[in-house]
Amino acid sequence: MTDTLAVPDADGARYEADRLDATAAWVARHRPPGSGSLAELGARDGALTGRLLKAGYTVHAAEPDPALRQRLLSAFGRRTRLRLSAADLAAPPPVRRRFGAVLLIEALQAGQDLELLHALRTDLLFVALAPSALDGRLRPWLSAQQGWLLVEEIDLAAPRAAASCRPAPGSRGILLRRSA
Repeated sequence: MTDTLAVPDADGARYEADRLDATAAWVARHRPPGSGSLAELGARDGALTGRLLKAGYTVHAAEPDPALRQRLLSAFGRRTRLRLSAADLAAPPPVRRRFGAVLLIEALQAGQDLELLHALRTDLLFVALAPSALDGRLRPWLSAQQGWLLVEEIDLAAPRAAASCRPAPGSRGILLRRSA
């Protein structure tokens, strides 16, 4: 779990909605609907999933946390463009199916082996993290590995200080393309 989470106040809800809207728009600029299905790993309760479905994507959502997975299934389980299968949900990376793009939006956890990214069955990988996690963890891994090239880096949400609730650290997206 990264440290970018929804904050339980009106400003926090607006921050989270803006972050998710920016993420969906970022995906659409590089992979428009109809250009291949998306795998959203760590879909949580489906806030981004819903935006992607509404935009016309076919989404294969996976969420390992049982409570969040149940909320995801309750909210979207009957949608025809949402694919949730036992294999998708039970198998964290490597994913067995080929996707137009894989999304890891605020889903990389501290201590997770980043070498697993090489096993993802896609040539396009969208990753969003708090800037501190990106700088401290993902950027050093990217500079030492071969296999993924940095295509774009974008701010999805600015850090937010909060007087009455938990601050939000911001979110930065990086788009990676497989190099080999």
